[in-house]
Amino acid sequence: MAKAIAVSENERLRAENERLHARIAFLQEQLALAFFKRYGRSAESFKDQPDLPFADELEAIINQQDKAELETITYERKKPGRKSLAEELPREHLYHDLSEAEKTCACGQPMTKIGEDVSERLNVVPAKVWVEAHHHAKYACPHCQGINDSEASAVKRAAGGEPLIPGSIVTPGLAAFIWTNKFCDHLPFYRQEICFDRIGATVSRQDMSNWTIRLAADLEPLIQRLEQHIRAGPVIQMDETPVKVLKLDRTGKDGTGYMWLARGGTEQQPAVRYRFAPGRGAVHAATFLGDYSGFVQTDGYQAYDSLAAAARWVHVGCWAHARRKFYEAEKVAHSALLTEALSRIKKLYALEYEARKLPDEPGVIQGRRRALLQPFLVDFKQWLDATMTRVLPAGKTGEAFAYTIGQWDKLLRFFDHYTLTPDNNRALCSGIRNPQDSGKSSRSNKILRMVA
Repeated sequence: MAKAIAVSENERLRAENERLHARIAFLQEQLALAFFKRYGRSAESFKDQPDLPFADELEAIINQQDKAELETITYERKKPGRKSLAEELPREHLYHDLSEAEKTCACGQPMTKIGEDVSERLNVVPAKVWVEAHHHAKYACPHCQGINDSEASAVKRAAGGEPLIPGSIVTPGLAAFIWTNKFCDHLPFYRQEICFDRIGATVSRQDMSNWTIRLAADLEPLIQRLEQHIRAGPVIQMDETPVKVLKLDRTGKDGTGYMWLARGGTEQQPAVRYRFAPGRGAVHAATFLGDYSGFVQTDGYQAYDSLAAAARWVHVGCWAHARRKFYEAEKVAHSALLTEALSRIKKLYALEYEARKLPDEPGVIQGRRRALLQPFLVDFKQWLDATMTRVLPAGKTGEAFAYTIGQWDKLLRFFDHYTLTPDNNRALCSGIRNPQDSGKSSRSNKILRMVA
């Protein structure tokens, strides 16, 4: 009896030890990944292993013409010298000449001008600021003083020069200048206030904020038209990005909201829509998509899956997000399996490039894609399934394999339409850098980001 108890206790301790080791390994991965995200390179690149089984195939995909062009570009970039200034810039010509005494040679004869050297330098004039003084002529009749015209005022005032906002000093030029600084150059209102003070113009940050909120409301019809254009296309790529929000709720506390991004429209005229929301729930995606019927390409966020079950659109997966799972795992686990997975995904993109590089009819492109990619993806899936049995489900490595296998059906749906690509990177690249909003102005900010 005592022996059986000892054996049972030993098994329990062994299981507990394995669980704790797995927990420690998981926490070490999380810590290493946090350090990498904080201090590592943001570019998701890695060095290929030279002994991978399909390394030679990857090299064969790049033809000799591409290699020659790459060598030429590399050589040109190494050439010394400064780029010439743009021809379309206006020129101010300043002429420098010798004095009359210097134009006389030592032999006593006058020297002849044989040419000139021209050197160009770039100059800048600070922003020009002026006051528009609108003079509206007023007229009155000195004879009857308007008594004979009961339907009109006794004083007539000339129309014209109506302000953007009644009673304010803002002009179209000033509004455009402020919005460009804020939404293109990320210069907050308080810094712009300092810049205006420096040049002798008083424009308070509160005025700039109020003008932005007021004028953004006038652009709502434009945003509605933009949404219609996006939904008119066959594909919508979506993503949601967390943003810091000052005074998110009524308590006045700062928090995190989400900027929902949708990219769609036609191939010739793609468009991007930003929509701020205080959360990440499925209702926010449903609000934009409505009764859309087409393809919606996203990451594996479950909110999209819950919508797709009852929607008219087809949910398409994103290989860039699958790749990121393997990339993050490789940075903390340094496993040959992860490196091979990354190399296989790299080959997928190389084959996609081969299928699309020639401008052909959509049907021809689709045929090339299927011929090149489908056999490769069948082999890739078999490798994933076989490898999954060799990795621990806990940790970043198991997470990467489980995510890709779980998303596999959606990851193959880019074959369903020629405009679909393996990922929604175009939408991701349209994201906002360094975003920060306040709860009151977040709606106006997301409107103006689309038109700035």
